[in-house]
Amino acid sequence: MPRHARAPDTEPEESKFPKPSEKEHLFHVREVSEDQEKPGIFVVECEVVGTEESGRSLLHRVNTDDSVKGFYYCRQFLKAIGEPYKGEFLIDESRWVGRQFYATVVHNKSIDGKKTYANIDDYNFGKLIKNDLFDSKKSTSEEVSWDG
Repeated sequence: MPRHARAPDTEPEESKFPKPSEKEHLFHVREVSEDQEKPGIFVVECEVVGTEESGRSLLHRVNTDDSVKGFYYCRQFLKAIGEPYKGEFLIDESRWVGRQFYATVVHNKSIDGKKTYANIDDYNFGKLIKNDLFDSKKSTSEEVSWDG
């Protein structure tokens, strides 16, 4: 559906929001949306909580197609947020919002080397959060108790 937009009569500039630093962080899943051009791939907005970097975020792509080799990474993400990841299970992305997990961040350069992106390098399964204590459909970020 077409929509009207309004913007300044200037060239757009790259956003310079601060990325999470290259270290381990506690993340909170703030938003999940399915890639409209690639069904089964979800873009997960992960926000740092509980530190001086609280509010910094990164986008994490999760491929829920179990027929692709990269499904291994989906299983790691599901394990990190306390969702089923073994045997036969249902993937319900509507339950991801509000979930927390620990992960280490790495910065990767784009193909042209001009931009740097923050990505999840490794999950810390030794610091699992008890995400099953609430139903994310009923909780809001204000109701979640942060582990710091």
